[in-house]
Amino acid sequence: MKKLLSLFIILIAFSSCEENVKFSDPGFQALQNDVFWRANDARAYLNDGKLTIEAYTEYETLTLGTSNTNLTKFSLGTINPNNFATYSSSLDGFELEYATIPSPGPVSAITLVSGGTGYENASSVATTGGSGSGLSVNLTTNASGVVTNIALSSRGNAYMAGDIITVTGGNLNCKFRILNVQNSNGEIEITKFDNVKMTVSGKFKFNAVNTNSNPLGGEIMNYQQGEFYNVPIYPSL
Repeated sequence: MKKLLSLFIILIAFSSCEENVKFSDPGFQALQNDVFWRANDARAYLNDGKLTIEAYTEYETLTLGTSNTNLTKFSLGTINPNNFATYSSSLDGFELEYATIPSPGPVSAITLVSGGTGYENASSVATTGGSGSGLSVNLTTNASGVVTNIALSSRGNAYMAGDIITVTGGNLNCKFRILNVQNSNGEIEITKFDNVKMTVSGKFKFNAVNTNSNPLGGEIMNYQQGEFYNVPIYPSL
């Protein structure tokens, strides 16, 4: 009976702790390289319609930026500089800086630019163009030979966000754009924007590359399961 009572108390304590983690108001938290991370303070700013959120610990700053405040998802690591994530830390002279800037690497996401003509459904189709090599794709076409859907088969390496790639076969006129690569990507999703209370809530995840080439830090900073809740918004930085 005592064991059951102890277990019940532990479960209640764990549940209370879980609620505190989830419903901090305001709150900003995530998994940083698979370790729980929570900001001591978070503030958002509006400047010409662009949103910037800054979250702080004693020696770290995490910044998220979006091109507007629409309730949508914003891709990171692309050629759009208005959608970004950066991380910096300074402790005992140890400086680290990471950012979701365009960077060479294996392809993470693509978008179809032109469906071309003369293509057939196929897997592992080779490509040409861009700054890297080894990229291949799977094609879905319609009865007219136009590519209607394209998916990654082999991610290749050394490609850059913004590269325009041509799919071999057909009439060599199916093209797609690389959105981002595996070592610099992610998304910010705004789920609530309260323009009365002036607060913003949402989710985020990203991979960011080491931008100051500090060998003491890893090549990539990873954030997963990120959430920000009722972060107060100020007019401008």
